[in-house]
Amino acid sequence: MKRFLIAPSLIIIHYLLVAPSTAFAQVDLNKNYGYGYISNVGEGFSHLVIPGFAIAGTGVSIYFLVGAFKILTSGGEKEALSSARNMITHAIIGFILLMLMFLVLKFLPGFFGLGDYKIIG
Repeated sequence: MKRFLIAPSLIIIHYLLVAPSTAFAQVDLNKNYGYGYISNVGEGFSHLVIPGFAIAGTGVSIYFLVGAFKILTSGGEKEALSSARNMITHAIIGFILLMLMFLVLKFLPGFFGLGDYKIIG
């Protein structure tokens, strides 16, 4: 039963993710709509990647610091200490995932042989 659902879902994902990007690439936003230096939607999203990573990194850092503060103020209570350790563990996992996502976005176009196409400058 699950095998019959995989192929249609892959087709739907293709038309939702890949087909719009090829359609948007044909429109010159700079010339037609006056968006300055952004010529297509993909380039516009590329300009949002770095601020997105900065916001996510700041959030992970603050979450880590809140967990560290909870450890300092736990007063030896096991529940509070366990909660604080979980917060720090989750912050470290989030930071590792953030680094992996950055590396994937940085080197994925070169892996697929897309030449000079860059997601992250």
